[in-house]
Amino acid sequence: MAGFSELIKSFDKTRDYVRDFFIYGCKVRSDFDRKSIRTYSDEKRRVESWMGDCMRYDDSVRGRSVSISVDSGHIPENPLYNAYYSKSFTDNDIRLHFLITDILYDGQSRTLKEITDLLNADYGQLFDEQTVRNKLKEYVEEGIVNAEKQGKTMYYSLSDDIADDYIRDFQGLEDALKFFSETQHFGIIGNSILKMLGLKNDLFFIKHNYMIHTLEDILIPDILSAMDEKRSISVTSFPNRHRSDIVTDEHEHKYVPMQILVSVQTGRRYLAVYSLEQERFTTLRLDYIKGIKKGISLTAMIIKKLLISEIFPVFSEFRSGLARREGTLSR
Repeated sequence: MAGFSELIKSFDKTRDYVRDFFIYGCKVRSDFDRKSIRTYSDEKRRVESWMGDCMRYDDSVRGRSVSISVDSGHIPENPLYNAYYSKSFTDNDIRLHFLITDILYDGQSRTLKEITDLLNADYGQLFDEQTVRNKLKEYVEEGIVNAEKQGKTMYYSLSDDIADDYIRDFQGLEDALKFFSETQHFGIIGNSILKMLGLKNDLFFIKHNYMIHTLEDILIPDILSAMDEKRSISVTSFPNRHRSDIVTDEHEHKYVPMQILVSVQTGRRYLAVYSLEQERFTTLRLDYIKGIKKGISLTAMIIKKLLISEIFPVFSEFRSGLARREGTLSR
């Protein structure tokens, strides 16, 4: 039987538990009926290890409820960032991380075969080319490794962009990073750069910092990318048995993303969309969204004549329609 681990495999599941049981703070252990009680206990232990002294316990006749209680104006770092640093990894992941960066550290470009052969010859590690290729592809997407095609062969090299150089060369950038690490949108990026540099935010304390919404930041890159590429999206929502105004199953629903709206009172974020199924504009709460997949491009829809003549001609008309309805959406 597998033992308890603070590392997580599914960030979506953790978002769901943290939101329902630790942010809302009104549920007790007996309300957890989706999986085993042990699953709830494991998630509770993980959150307690991340949040430390920010946990609050309230006893009632229904049982003990656990919630997060923190004054954002008195802490330098959002403790929920720890969820992003808790992804599980395999032994091969950690080996390849250090070995590949060591091989490419001299600045030379190498092919996949050359890297695989060096892993075997110099480090005594036997990896098949597909495993190494997948890891290199992951690092290219993250900007750690550069990929350049020469003829029919792909060459890989370590990226020259090093945060230490920018901090040294640009005065005030360190302070800007400290501020960025606690901003509402994508603060996790600033925080991760600070951690990489061995720095901490010791300057900025934000009184009205809606830190709970940082768990939704994982969705925003795909949303913004779909907007930029003028694509539709498929949205899967968390199931909710007590709400009738949102999706209560886990089927995918197709939308055209238009704009992200933020409440100035609660910090809650909404995605303004056009529903391709209901043929109308609507909004979706980001904290209700489990996952997002980019779909077909609107240009491809036009080419294939999928609903275009009846529903919409071009992406820009959605924008115009949203602008006319912004007054209604904001209320």
